[in-house]
Amino acid sequence: MNAVIDALNFRHACKKFDPARKIATKDLDTILEAAVLSPSSFGMEAWKFLVLQSPGIREKLRPACWDQTQITDSSHVIVILARPDQVAPGHPYVAESFGRRGLPEDATTAYIEKYRHHMETEVLPRMNLYAWCSKQCYIALADIMTAAAAMGIDSCPMEGFEKDRVERILEIDTQKFEVAVLVALGYRSDKQPPRRRHSKEKLVEIR
Repeated sequence: MNAVIDALNFRHACKKFDPARKIATKDLDTILEAAVLSPSSFGMEAWKFLVLQSPGIREKLRPACWDQTQITDSSHVIVILARPDQVAPGHPYVAESFGRRGLPEDATTAYIEKYRHHMETEVLPRMNLYAWCSKQCYIALADIMTAAAAMGIDSCPMEGFEKDRVERILEIDTQKFEVAVLVALGYRSDKQPPRRRHSKEKLVEIR
């Protein structure tokens, strides 16, 4: 089997973690490296990764996450933060991001203008900046889970939480960041349940 397919077959939304098993620092570093290497639209990297390993903060967080045991029983929880205000056309973060390309000033200006036009004509008529950033964050989420699975580490992506409450508990500066999604990481305590997927024939159309 292909190594990536092997990892994806291993991966499932782990509901019960073994609280006694912890992820080694070097393995966590690899997972975070996969996160920061993730692609994003226009290379905006509209995210930040907040790693929670302290039992105390996770105990405090759990009631705001539907009291799910994954929050406290996993080895680590990564909170993926979106940065919607900072990707608004005209924000210095956008100019800084394009400036990293080392292009001539006129080319950088042209890229920024293309970005502004795309955001104003294609993105913002359909969604707000938080939704657009969250789409980018889910790319990183997938890479986090796949990198973890490749090392035999389990994960559980989590949307079951009260966003405003989580942001208050974690003291997030919501003028800069908003919580997009959480992912718990660790080692399963139960066997993997049967995988249920629609057939490839149902989901794939080739033209």
